Amino acid sequence: THRLGEVETPSLWKLQFEADPSKHFILKSVTPLELDAARKEMTEKIKNSPSKALLLFVHGYNSGFGDAAMRTAQLAYDLNFPGMPFFFSWPSANRVRAYLPDEESARLSESVFEALIEDLTSKLPVTDIYIVAHSMGTRVVSHALQHRAEKGKPNTQLRELLLAAPDINAELFRSVIAPKLAAMQGLRTTVYASSSDLALMASKVVHGFQRVGETNSGVFTYPGIETIDASSASSSSRSLGHSYVVDTPSVIGDIRSIVLNRATTKQRGLTASGAVPNVYWKLP
Repeated sequence: THRLGEVETPSLWKLQFEADPSKHFILKSVTPLELDAARKEMTEKIKNSPSKALLLFVHGYNSGFGDAAMRTAQLAYDLNFPGMPFFFSWPSANRVRAYLPDEESARLSESVFEALIEDLTSKLPVTDIYIVAHSMGTRVVSHALQHRAEKGKPNTQLRELLLAAPDINAELFRSVIAPKLAAMQGLRTTVYASSSDLALMASKVVHGFQRVGETNSGVFTYPGIETIDASSASSSSRSLGHSYVVDTPSVIGDIRSIVLNRATTKQRGLTASGAVPNVYWKLP
């Protein structure tokens, strides 16, 4: 009964008061592991898998551990990902009114995520890593990779970085982060943005600066980074137009082409817009 892009949970409108495993996503159990035990379990699973690839999801603001786990499961299932799904859950307060505390937690998580990437690339038999980061989580990921690049760390396994609805200051991204990401050999960075993202419009008002993931002030472009205008696939009536990258079939299909086939924008049927050097791409 699963529908592409949906994380099915009990609905009061359908008089569903308890989760049903035949209809809903359920976090069945959580088993904490020491680092060595986690490495061992992951190593064994990767070695026994036909694919040595890893899909790494990083959630955004107002998202708890359980939410991130189920969203990762949905994304991996809908992408038909052949390798190991994995997620990094930074300590969001998981409350709508905790935006500012979440900003501080995200900043404090950057060094932890950087250490995680070092561990994944040096201690596990992973050949390809695909990162999907959403909203405020894009700050955690992009700053960590920026710092990694500044230290001259090798990049042999990172293949694709998908920044979904990035809640990042556009000028800061352009001047500090984007140059480092664009220069990372073997890594393709794709930004998904929309004009219907009410959450990022609100963030722009709060911060006083355009966000990378909203296009009402113009579409963000940078040489070496591909920006996808997903406005045609985004609806402000659905999750404030902010979750289109993980819950909209056309966008999931585009991500599937990137992750499974490493397809180019032209191979994915996207339309070029803008003028050189500020070219971006539009979903059909």
